[in-house]
Amino acid sequence: MIKDIPSPKSPEDAADRSLECQAALEIAFQELMARAVNAGWNEAEACSAIIELADHRALAMIENDFITEQIAALFKKG
Repeated sequence: MIKDIPSPKSPEDAADRSLECQAALEIAFQELMARAVNAGWNEAEACSAIIELADHRALAMIENDFITEQIAALFKKG
């Protein structure tokens, strides 16, 4: 079972925060990969799916930020 993911120890603007996040997610990632392989997916398929899911999430976040900015701009005009 996935253990709790450690909270960040460094501020958001820290240069190594991305590496800290990767280290925090490593155990959960390894478990997710093992579960995918145990279910019958090969590692390449699982990695590809994770990359696509992360990409879709990032694109959705960008789009949501854009829409939020557009709505805010409309309210400022009104």
